[in-house]
Amino acid sequence: MYKPWWLLVLILFLSGCGGEAEKTSDGDQSGKRLLSELLGTISEVDSYELDVEIKVETADGEQEATTGKIKVADFDMPEMHAVYEEMPEVVSLENASKLEYYQAGERLVINLGDGWTNASTENLSADDLPSVRYADIIQLLREVEGELESIDGNRVVYKGESQSVFDSFKKTLSISFRSIQPETASSQLEVCLDDKSSMMKRFHYTVTGTEKDQTETVTYQLRYYRFNEVEGIRIPEEVLDEMSGTTTH
Repeated sequence: MYKPWWLLVLILFLSGCGGEAEKTSDGDQSGKRLLSELLGTISEVDSYELDVEIKVETADGEQEATTGKIKVADFDMPEMHAVYEEMPEVVSLENASKLEYYQAGERLVINLGDGWTNASTENLSADDLPSVRYADIIQLLREVEGELESIDGNRVVYKGESQSVFDSFKKTLSISFRSIQPETASSQLEVCLDDKSSMMKRFHYTVTGTEKDQTETVTYQLRYYRFNEVEGIRIPEEVLDEMSGTTTH
């Protein structure tokens, strides 16, 4: 039986480029320039691979981590294959140790370690999945461009307690905080661009939230590569065979 979609709530974001951000007098304008360059790359990117690393540290110092490998092909219809290993409890509320899924347009098939399920029949759509898509993340940056600065010519950074930054990324990237809404949220964001192409190659987001003396720090790191080298993603026949009798497609 298909488990609730919130099992897929993963959490948040991305990988550091080194060095602590220092404010500059023209940082805001430079940040807007780099963001404009990033936006221009969206039309140039049709497919890519990325590595995901999610780390969670609770108030008592306990640390958990998960890693994921994802392929994305955004042609006429979005296609994705994602595998996450050793998911933390805050990521998988029922302690599923592994998550794998294929997306083909609006069709989703999911394996939480106990076999493949056709999620397309469970009122679950691609929009319910935490997004790691290149274009989606850049559009999120655009929502908070007034908060961003430029450092070293190829990095966009943010550090502070802006609720708008937290809300923007939580909405799409699904920060769970064990389903609580923190009273405070301190965020650190860093995006690294390729010097030649201006494409986003690394993204790092860390947020610490506190409510009623409970604190969690979540770090989400993404590394993009193999731009425009993924030819397409299909749901394997063996997966479809395993789901025989449950799929209606």
